Amino acid sequence: MRYADLHTHTYHSDGTRSPREVIDVARAHGLEIVAISDHDNLAAYFEIKPYAETQGVALVPAVELSCAYEDIDVHILAYAFDPLDQRVEQRLRHFREMRHARGRRMVERLRSLGYNISAERVEQLAAGGAVGRPHVARALVEAGRVASVNEAFDTLIGTGKPGYVEKERFRVAEAVALIRAAGGVTSIAHPTFYPNHLQLVPTLLDSGVDGVEVFHPDVDDAWRDAYISIARFRGKMTTGGSDDHGTVKEVETLGSIRVPENLISPILERMEG
Repeated sequence: MRYADLHTHTYHSDGTRSPREVIDVARAHGLEIVAISDHDNLAAYFEIKPYAETQGVALVPAVELSCAYEDIDVHILAYAFDPLDQRVEQRLRHFREMRHARGRRMVERLRSLGYNISAERVEQLAAGGAVGRPHVARALVEAGRVASVNEAFDTLIGTGKPGYVEKERFRVAEAVALIRAAGGVTSIAHPTFYPNHLQLVPTLLDSGVDGVEVFHPDVDDAWRDAYISIARFRGKMTTGGSDDHGTVKEVETLGSIRVPENLISPILERMEG
């Protein structure tokens, strides 16, 4: 029996690990199936796939899509789609461009407030991937203007804070249709994060999302069991992952979630097909 972690991040989005480190740490924890689900980009997948194969790790094409459903910010995990599909690449490229523009606007706003950081450094921290608020936060930490990434979010760049800039999002229906057209499947990330999630999650499943992430560090046993029941009643799959971001968060979680391969057969079957 192989075990999987289907939710990890690298420095190509808002994590601190390199793609190689993700593979090495996952392998050290006995994981043989890994998805690097960076936000709105596949840079890590193309960078590390050959190395993953040499380490005996099955690397799942994956991405975490920033979506909106009735003004609620929802993250949709996409798996096992064709990573070379031009429709996917075009939409992800558009969102990466919007993220870069957003990052620059955020830097400009912070500089106007007296926080002397540079857009170039923020983009360097993104390492060619999707620019996000954690990269701005890390630049603020480097500049000595805040003590931690959490402080940057709490005081400057969290929603409604002085340096915050709104971002463009997929509509959930658009994200599902795009990934399905490319041969993949979708899952609701960290379901307990959302307001009124007990109503929202079934609605999203009924609207076409293929599954829900029930194994996650922030989904406790009671909610896990509840969402397993909700998914099974609808004939939907369940997924799981550590949502590891490396040192950018207080706790490094890679290795804490081990999903048996028999639970993710819809994903593995698409990869084998």
